[in-house]
Amino acid sequence: MSTTASALGEELARIGLTVPTDRLEDLLTDRVAAVAEQMRITERTARRYFDHDTLRTLARELALSIKEEAPGADLLTLPRTIAMPLPTLGSTIAALVEVAALADANTGPDTPATAMALISTLGVLTRDHDGDLPTVRVPEPLLMRAARLIENTAALVHQGCPLPPDVAENVRPHLQKALRDDAARLRALIADTGRRIGSGLWAVPDDPP
Repeated sequence: MSTTASALGEELARIGLTVPTDRLEDLLTDRVAAVAEQMRITERTARRYFDHDTLRTLARELALSIKEEAPGADLLTLPRTIAMPLPTLGSTIAALVEVAALADANTGPDTPATAMALISTLGVLTRDHDGDLPTVRVPEPLLMRAARLIENTAALVHQGCPLPPDVAENVRPHLQKALRDDAARLRALIADTGRRIGSGLWAVPDDPP
């Protein structure tokens, strides 16, 4: 199952998504059990149906389930529809640094790189900003991606993931709350746009060749 989960993780990475390996294993376990029950076969036999093509299809299904994050899209090319206050920009960058620092084996090797890529994108958006401060225009999918990463990291802190060596254990509840508050600020900005993303706005990219 871990090998199959890794293969699914690679398919997701091809379209710009990072999912913790343990969550993929849980997902696949449920899918295998469902196939076994439906076809009245053993789970061991059902696993044979999860070949490369099936995993690619499943990866696209997962991408569509979070299409508001515009998986696979270049964030710098998307419409910058949200005015992000500078204090929120600063707290988001700080939170994403924590995401990278707290990433462990359970989050997958791509998590730190994803967090740092978002920080880099925020930096470029700030550099390119040509409006009046104290806000920076950013694309909505960037906020969605950042909020998910930060929320996942807050959950890891709550579950007892190892903290960096220079962080005392008694800081854990404060760190968890700070991360959740940072994510909530991003979600509030999205809600303030007064609209929800339509089904056709962000497209899942075509399968890579």
